[in-house]
Amino acid sequence: MRIITLALCAATATLGLSACNRQDSKPAPAPAPAPAAPAAQVHAPDAARPKVTGFAHTGNFDNAGYYMPTRDIRVGAWQLKTIGVGAISDFAAWEQGDRTSTFGPILLEFDDTTSPLKPNEIGGEAHEVSIRVLPSGYATDGKTLRFAGNDPRLGPVTFEGAFDPAAMADAKAQGASEAPVLTGTLQVGQTRIENARFTFFAGE
Repeated sequence: MRIITLALCAATATLGLSACNRQDSKPAPAPAPAPAAPAAQVHAPDAARPKVTGFAHTGNFDNAGYYMPTRDIRVGAWQLKTIGVGAISDFAAWEQGDRTSTFGPILLEFDDTTSPLKPNEIGGEAHEVSIRVLPSGYATDGKTLRFAGNDPRLGPVTFEGAFDPAAMADAKAQGASEAPVLTGTLQVGQTRIENARFTFFAGE
């Protein structure tokens, strides 16, 4: 399991005011509307993200699998590889206090893209250095997914997204999807990535 970054610059406009008291005969033209932001837009946060505390899931939540970003999502050298979601039993064990330092019912995996590549178990290549961000809080009901974690190198990490029910049902029936099934906002430290989309793979 593993983990995109684009930059957005905000433009400002300055309006000049006449020093005289009389009004202009014609109003000044309105400024042109700003273009729509592209998908997976990256910018500094403009408001504090709501905190996720505690661990909560509905008993029938069953969206276990791997969620891979449809676009390259990077924060510095760190690339988001996957959001991993465990089975119902993994949520139950975690919430009962049975926890490890390498796995959680929801986790985000990032690759260090400056590290060397090495062969992986499925015949491809993977970076030698990766990190898993485990949850300090999460909440999911099968329709939405909220996650909070922390890593010494990345800082605070949060994700808030929503599942596409129809796409998710089809993906689970097929075992994988090419169409996005999950869309949300990822924040890593001071970098916020909006409209991040993810496809699905159930795993072996």
